[in-house]
Amino acid sequence: MNDSYIGILVDGFVYRGIKHGYSTFERVSFYEQASKQYGVIPCFFRLRDVTLESNQVQALVKGANGRYKLTTIPIPSVIHNRSLFFHKQSKGKLLSLQDAGITVFNGWNRYGKMTVHEILMGNEELHSHLPETRRASLENLKEMMNRYNELIIKPNSSSLGAGIIMVERVDDGVWAVNHKQEKKLFTNELPLILLKKAANKHYLIQQRIPLAKYQGRPFDLRVSVQKNGSGEWQVSGIVCKVAKLGKYVTNVAKGGTCKSLRELISGCPKMDYDKVYTQIEAFSLKVVKELEGRFPSLADVGLDIGLTEDGFPMFIECNGRDLRITFGKASLMEEWKATHTTPISYARYLLDSKTAEE
Repeated sequence: MNDSYIGILVDGFVYRGIKHGYSTFERVSFYEQASKQYGVIPCFFRLRDVTLESNQVQALVKGANGRYKLTTIPIPSVIHNRSLFFHKQSKGKLLSLQDAGITVFNGWNRYGKMTVHEILMGNEELHSHLPETRRASLENLKEMMNRYNELIIKPNSSSLGAGIIMVERVDDGVWAVNHKQEKKLFTNELPLILLKKAANKHYLIQQRIPLAKYQGRPFDLRVSVQKNGSGEWQVSGIVCKVAKLGKYVTNVAKGGTCKSLRELISGCPKMDYDKVYTQIEAFSLKVVKELEGRFPSLADVGLDIGLTEDGFPMFIECNGRDLRITFGKASLMEEWKATHTTPISYARYLLDSKTAEE
């Protein structure tokens, strides 16, 4: 194995961008700067480019002319996974890499929301931070409507705010369902969309967190939590996502905007920035350490966390592949850079650990 290389496993979209000289979701220059700092060479490839039988990979490596070119190299002994996989064959190939002695951190990074919720519920210290969450069923929907005034119904496995609907009590016995920019009132008879979602085993019903607001718009946080060059967890950055006016989903793909935590806290009179930051950091570290017990290769996640009006952190979900571009959209350049640098420092730590064992 060639320990001078650090493998970065990417999807086809990012791969094509690097190959043709541009980058979008992944800032390649940050990887390059971090790799120079830690004395390694970054190489980018897809899972399909790996040939286990020959222990080789067709990777994009930067040449002397400053351009990335396809190069055949030994499979790096440490690989940072920045792609998503949906098939058993891909999971099998990742396991085969690990069986061959190759460390793939964040290898399988798709975790069902209910699985994550159940893991975290195993720690009593986290209970007050977790909204009640149940698997979708008509019985659970009716019970949750009796318990709460607002509910979120969402897919167990999805991203970018897809498929989410909100149900809210607007008056005594009168409810509204918000779906695809439409609001429909109902009383005793559930709308067809609710019946369909409740009958879908791939959906969850969750108590809606009463999010703090910025200029009348709800916001939540994306917290980048990563392992560093000492093999320890750290918070590399926090960015806020603010919902579009009149909307309840904060995802950028749904019209949300990105801002710094300090800017938003300044508009919340009940919150103190230092106190809130400390609470978020401590809570985030507890979450990842709990999840790591079930997912040993976990090393780089983006936690979605809501804040109540007084700044108490509430867990929303865990993203196994954090789209770090939100930091760039908020002009948080140091944090954006740190989200690329920290995994490279962790990869260096893993390389050194392997060398020490040999």
